Amino acid sequence: MKNRKTILLFAPFLLFSTQTLSYTSDETETVELVYGNEQMVSIATGDEQLLYKAPSIATVITQNEIEQSNARFLNELLEMVPGLHISQDYYAADAIYTMRGFYRDPDAGMLLLINGIPVNTLQDGSRFSSFKLPVSNIAQVEIIRGPGSAVYGADAFVGVINVITRDATAKPEYGLYAGSFQSQAYWLHQGFTSNNWQSSFSLELQSTDGDPDRIIDQDLQSYLDSITGTQVSSAPAVMNTESGIINFQFNINNRHWYFNQWFWMNKDQGYGHGVPGLDTLDPGGKIDSKSSLTSLEYKNRSLAKNWSLNARLSFLDYRTDKVHQLLPAGSDAPIGLDGNLFTSGIWQRDVSFPGGMFDKKMTTEQQEHIEVSSFYTGWAQHKLRLAAGYQRQTFETTESRNYGPGVLDSGQLTALSQGTDVTGTPFIYLPDGTRYIRYASVQDEWDFITDWTLTAGIRYDNYSDFGDTTNPRLALVWQTDYDLTTKLLYGRAFRAPVYEELSLQNQLGFTGNPDLKPETIDTLELAFDYRPSPEFRGIFSLFSYSAKDLISSVEDISIANTYTYENTGEQTGHGIEVETYWQVTNGLSISGNYSWQYNTINNSELEAVNAPTKQVYLGLNWKPGHFWKLFTELHFIDKSPRDITDPRNDIGCQLRLDSRLVYRNHYNNWEFSLSIRNLLDEDIREPSLGNNSITGGAALPNDIPMEGRKALIELRYYP
Repeated sequence: MKNRKTILLFAPFLLFSTQTLSYTSDETETVELVYGNEQMVSIATGDEQLLYKAPSIATVITQNEIEQSNARFLNELLEMVPGLHISQDYYAADAIYTMRGFYRDPDAGMLLLINGIPVNTLQDGSRFSSFKLPVSNIAQVEIIRGPGSAVYGADAFVGVINVITRDATAKPEYGLYAGSFQSQAYWLHQGFTSNNWQSSFSLELQSTDGDPDRIIDQDLQSYLDSITGTQVSSAPAVMNTESGIINFQFNINNRHWYFNQWFWMNKDQGYGHGVPGLDTLDPGGKIDSKSSLTSLEYKNRSLAKNWSLNARLSFLDYRTDKVHQLLPAGSDAPIGLDGNLFTSGIWQRDVSFPGGMFDKKMTTEQQEHIEVSSFYTGWAQHKLRLAAGYQRQTFETTESRNYGPGVLDSGQLTALSQGTDVTGTPFIYLPDGTRYIRYASVQDEWDFITDWTLTAGIRYDNYSDFGDTTNPRLALVWQTDYDLTTKLLYGRAFRAPVYEELSLQNQLGFTGNPDLKPETIDTLELAFDYRPSPEFRGIFSLFSYSAKDLISSVEDISIANTYTYENTGEQTGHGIEVETYWQVTNGLSISGNYSWQYNTINNSELEAVNAPTKQVYLGLNWKPGHFWKLFTELHFIDKSPRDITDPRNDIGCQLRLDSRLVYRNHYNNWEFSLSIRNLLDEDIREPSLGNNSITGGAALPNDIPMEGRKALIELRYYP
C-alpha cells in the first residue's frame, strides 16, 4: 500500500526513466534486500561507487538495456538520455550532441571517453569525422550530465560520455542483421580464460546505402543558378549517406596488467547534404576516416597500505581522407579578392568552374597520453584521489584545391579543373601544429557526518598554446532517508580553443585567432533520488548554469562575409530533468524521462538556437509469452528556436516510435528479432544553418530530412 501511495504521489510530475543503478560488492547483500541488484558507476569520481551516492547527475545504460533497445549505433543509444538530443551536423551527416541547450557545429562540449581514455580530436574538439560506433561491442555507457573538468579536463563542458567495451567476462555472441536501405552487419565477440590470463576479441562489419527518400529539394547551387543563369544543381536529389564500417577490438589482461587495442574505420562515407557552410549536394564526395587506440594499463588496489595505483599509457592515431566538391561542374560563383566564395573586398568577380569547385584533404592526428592516479584511504572518513598526466597532440595535413588564396586570388575568371597542391605553403587551410598538456588534480571524499558525504576536488591544466586553467568542484550528498538521496552540486568546466579556432586560414572567409581564451561554465545542480522499492525509482533534478567567453565566428566590419573567431558569447540557462522506472509486473516494466530547459544568450531575452526546449522519452518492456519480448520506445522532441536573423519558422516537433519484437527459446542458444525504427514513417527534420549570403536565409530552406521507416531482421547465437 505504501508503494502504491508513493507512485501516485510522484505520478503528476515524474515520467519514466532508463537509468539502471549499481552497488559495490561489500554492500551487495544489504543493498539487495532494499533495492535489488543494481549497477555501479565509475565516471563520477574515477572509481566505482553506488550511482545513487555518486557526486554527479549521471545515467548508466547497461548491456541488457543496449540489447533491448532499437539502437544499432552509439548515437542512437544516447537518445534515451534525459536532455541529450542527437542532431545532424554539416560534415558527412555526423551527429551533434546537444546537451542542456548547447548546440554547436561541430560539437565540442561533450567529452567522449573509450574505456576512460579521451578521444576528442584536436582539430575541432569533436568526435572522429563520420563517427558511427556500433553497439555490438559495448558493455555499458556512463553519462555525466553536467561539468566534468575537475576530473577529466577539457571538453567535459556540459557532459561526459564513457563507453565501456566488452571484455572476456562478457558472454560470447555471434550475430547478423539485414534490412532497409541495403543495411547489413555481421559481428562476433569471443572471450578466453587461461590460468590468470583473460583475453577477448570483437569484430563487426557494417554497411548501408542510406535512405533513398532523404531528398534535398534545394541547395546552395540552386540559389547560384537563380542569379547566374546556370542550371547545374543536383537538387532535387537524394542525400549521399552510404557508409561501410569496421569495428575491431582485442584485449588481454592478467591480475594487474591490461592491454587493449581498438580499431575503427568508416570507408566511403557519403557527404550527406554537403560540406560545412555551403550545403551543396555532392553525390560523389567521400570520406575515409579511421582511428586506432592502443592502451596499456597497470591497476593495483593494494599497492601499499592504504594506497592504490592506476597508471595508463595510451596512443591514439586518427586519419581522414576527404574528397569533396563544393560546387558542381559548370557552376558560376561570386568570388572575392582572396579567391574564396562570397567574400567581397574592393571588387568581386564571377568565376566559372568548368570542373566544379573542389577540395582534397588528408589529415593525421596523434595523441600520446600518460596518466597516473592513486587513492589514499589512510585518513578516517576520507578517500583522497591524486592524479597527474601529460598529453601531446599533433596535427598534420595535406591539401589540394582549385579555389582560395594562392590558387584563385589573381583575378582569374575561370578556375582550373585540377587542384593546386598547397601543402607546406602559407596557403594551406591549417598549418601543422603540436599542443602539449600537463595537468594535476586532487579530490577528497569526506564522510564528515553519518549519511553525509562532501566531495571536493580541483584540477589544474597547463596548455602550451593558450596558458593555464583551474577548475573546482563541490558535491554534497545526503542520505536523507533509507529510500531518498539528496545531492547539491557545483562545478566549473572549460572548453579549450580547438586547433581550427586558433589557426584556421584561407578557408571560405574564416580565420583563426591565436589569442583565444578557453570557454568557461559554472553549473549548480540539485537532485533528489527516490527509490522506495526494487520495483520503482524516481529522480528529479534541477540545474542552472552561466557560460562565458564562448567562442564564435564574428563577421569582420571591413570585408563582408569574412569571419574571425572571438571570445564574445555568453549563455545562461536553467531546467529540470525527471526520470523514473516502474516494474509493473514480472512481465511488464515502463521507463522514461522528461526534460525542460530555458536558455538565453548574451545577457538578453534571446533564446539559444537549434536546441529543443522539451524532450520526452518513454520505454515499454513487455513479455507477452514465455519466449517473446516486445520493446517499444517513444521519442518526442519539442520545436527548437532559430536565430533571430533567420526568417524561417522554428524547427518543428519530432515524434518517433520504435519497436523491437524478440523471440528466444531458452532451450537453445538462438535469438531472432524484428526491429522497426520510425515505425510511423514520420517526416523528421533537423535544422540547417542560416546563411546571410542567400536570399531567404538558408541554402536548405526545408532543413535536413532524417531517416524514414527502417526495418531490420536480426539473428544472434550465444555459444
